[in-house]
Amino acid sequence: MLGAYVDYAISLAADMVAIFLLAYGLYFRRHRRADLLLAYVALNVGIFVAMSLLASVRVDLALGFGLFAILSIIRLRSSTVTQQEVAYYFVALVLGLVNGIALADRWLTLGINVLLLLTMLVADNKRLRDRTRRTDITLDVVHVDDAALVADLERRLGGRVLHHEVNVVDHVRGCMVVDVRYRAGQPVADAVPEGHRLEIILDVVHADEAALVADLERRLGCRVQSHQVKNIDYVRDTMVVDVRYSRAADGGADRVEPGLDGHVVVVES
Repeated sequence: MLGAYVDYAISLAADMVAIFLLAYGLYFRRHRRADLLLAYVALNVGIFVAMSLLASVRVDLALGFGLFAILSIIRLRSSTVTQQEVAYYFVALVLGLVNGIALADRWLTLGINVLLLLTMLVADNKRLRDRTRRTDITLDVVHVDDAALVADLERRLGGRVLHHEVNVVDHVRGCMVVDVRYRAGQPVADAVPEGHRLEIILDVVHADEAALVADLERRLGCRVQSHQVKNIDYVRDTMVVDVRYSRAADGGADRVEPGLDGHVVVVES
């Protein structure tokens, strides 16, 4: 009986050392979220106790599967966790599982613990994580041109966009939500300077997109970054265009005058 208690104490000590290294030595020192320390330790010790009981008491196989079915449907409702934190949850669970089984081969148990800890040490490396980042960005403008969208994202993020996906486009509020994967800290070769915005009433209706852009650039005397046609009036033969443009060094060749409904009219010099 005393030998069984000694074996249990050795397994528990090994598990506590492993969870300490995982939760405090790796996770907390890298992510600085103290509330999850308790969650990881509690999950690990709970799994350890459950597995040690299953290993020492003869139970039906269905009961064992039922236990893990219950564990598998637990949802983390308290707060949002990242994918890295989910990985730590999983490793904490496996550590408790491995140490709680109390394998006869102690070296195998020790090797599995070291393997799991080394895996997290290497995989959750700051240099590796910082190579690419992911974020959801809500832009205050709707880009119809993909190149202009990428240029705007790189200017705002200060890095190179590796992948992007438009999730929401709201023409009512004039905004869009983009899922962006980017590499921070890299200089952007074709960074677009911060542009100016105007709603322009043109005295002509352009059916061709290229002709519209060319007319806008001719009237403004600078490069159009993006544009959106907001209204076309075939009765008065006018169109309202929301334009983002980069101001030329000489201020542009045309002058801007107030128009109707809060818009502006570009008048040729």
